[in-house]
Amino acid sequence: MKKLIYLFIFVLTATSCNDFLQEDPASLMVDSNFYKTEADADAALVAVYDGLNDQSNIFYRGIYLLAELTTDNAECGQGVANANIFALKNFTYGPVNDRIYLLYTSVYKTIANANVAIDKIPAIPFADAKKNRLLGEAKFARALLYFNMVRLFGDVPLVLNQVTSLGDVNVPRTEAAKVYEQIISDLEFAEQNLDATNATANVGRATKASATGLLAKVYLTLKDYPKARDKAKSVLDNAQFGLVDNYFDVFTPQNRFNKEIVFAIQNKGNTGAGNGFAMALFLPRSTIALPGGGTVAGNSADVPTEEFYKSFKVGDLRKDRTFFTEYDAGGGKATFRPHWYKFFDPSTITNLGEGTLNYPILRYSDLLLTYAEALNEIGGPSAEAFEAINKVRRRAYGKPVATANATTDLQGLSKTALQDAILDERRWEFGFENHRWFDLVRTGKLLSTLQAKGNTAIKDYHVLFPLPQRELDVNKSLTQNKGYTN
Repeated sequence: MKKLIYLFIFVLTATSCNDFLQEDPASLMVDSNFYKTEADADAALVAVYDGLNDQSNIFYRGIYLLAELTTDNAECGQGVANANIFALKNFTYGPVNDRIYLLYTSVYKTIANANVAIDKIPAIPFADAKKNRLLGEAKFARALLYFNMVRLFGDVPLVLNQVTSLGDVNVPRTEAAKVYEQIISDLEFAEQNLDATNATANVGRATKASATGLLAKVYLTLKDYPKARDKAKSVLDNAQFGLVDNYFDVFTPQNRFNKEIVFAIQNKGNTGAGNGFAMALFLPRSTIALPGGGTVAGNSADVPTEEFYKSFKVGDLRKDRTFFTEYDAGGGKATFRPHWYKFFDPSTITNLGEGTLNYPILRYSDLLLTYAEALNEIGGPSAEAFEAINKVRRRAYGKPVATANATTDLQGLSKTALQDAILDERRWEFGFENHRWFDLVRTGKLLSTLQAKGNTAIKDYHVLFPLPQRELDVNKSLTQNKGYTN
C-alpha cells in the first residue's frame, strides 16, 4: 500500500489504489486518450506552473522553513504550534519531520508533472518552435526544483521520465555531481528554446534570461566562477532588465511585473478563490484594528529575528520594506515587534489568502551580486566587482544607481573583506526571499555564523537536511545523510 501511495506522487492518472489496479477502468482518463492536441500540451505546462505555485509546501513557505527559519534571519513567532517547526529552528530535527516531508514530496510531485510534459509533448503534432518552448519551460521548472533539492539534501533520486509502473518507484539516490549535470543540461536547453520576452498572454513564464540567470547561480554554487561571471553578465547586459529605482517599489502590488524580476512564481489574488499570496502567517496576530471592528487575521508565525532587524545600517531603505513595526488599517495605528512586510498587500487586508504579489525567484540585484562574487573569486577585488555591489548599495540608500557615491560605495577591501561584504549585502537585499541558508552553506559559513550568534545545537552535518524517513521506509534503495538517525 505504501508503494502505491508513493507512486501516486508521480502518476496523475490514478484516482485510488483500487482503480489503479484495474486493467481498463472505464471512467479513467489515461495517456492513450490525452496528450493529443496543442491544447493538451498547454495544459501539461499549466500543471507544472501550478505545482510551482504550491506556496504552502514549496514556494514560498516550504522553502522558508528550511532556508530562512534555520538561519539568523528568522525565528518562530507566537503563532507556531507545530513541534516540527520548532525543531527546525532549534536544530533538533531528524528524518521524522512533517515539514521536510511535505517539501520533499511536493517537489517530486511537481517534477513528475514536468516529466509528463517532457515525455508527452514531443509526440503531439503542432509547431516545433512552440513545442520546444513548452519543453524549455518544463525543463526550466525541473532544473529549478532539482537545484533546490540537491542543495538541501545532497544526493537525491534523479527521476527524468514519467513513472508508469511499480518497478520504477524504488529509485536510488544519484550523486550530486550527476544531478548538477542534468540541471545544467535542462537549463541549456531552456536557454536555447525559451522566448526572449513574454507576450501579454505568456507573462510570468520563464524566458531565456530566466534560464541564463539560474545557470549563473548554479555555476556560482559549483564554484565555476568564470561561467557564473559570464552568465550573470549576459543578463546584466540585457536591456529589458535593471534595478527599479526605489527598492520599496519592487514589491508593490501595482508593480508586480517590473524590470527587476527575471523570474517569479505568479500569484493571482483577488479572485475569491484564495489562490493568491497567503499573508496570514507573517502578519501580526490580533493586533491591527480594522475600521469596521475586529482585527487583521494575522498569525505571527513566521517572524524575523530582532538581530536581523537591528543589523541594517542607518539610512538603508530596505529595512522599512523588509519589516514593519506599526500599521494603520483604518482602525487606528497599531505597534508591534518587527514582522515581515515585504510581501504585504494592503488591498487584501481582510482576505489574507488573496494577496496579489508574486514570489521572486531571481532578481536583477541577485545577478549583480552573483557577478561581483564571481569576479572577486576569480581575481580578487576589482573596479567591476565593486561597481556591481555598489549599484545595489546605492539603490538601498536612495542614491542614483549609476553615479559613484562616497557615502555608500565600497572600495579598497581585501578579497576576504569583499566576500564578507557581499554576503552581508545579500542578507539585507534578500531578507524573506529565502536565500540566506543557501548563501551561508555555499560560502562555508553556516556553522560559524550561527555559532557566533549563540547557536550551540548546530553540527557539521546540518549543511544538509535528512531525507524523510517515510521515503526511506517506502524506497529501500535510499540511504540517509550522515548524522541523522530516526
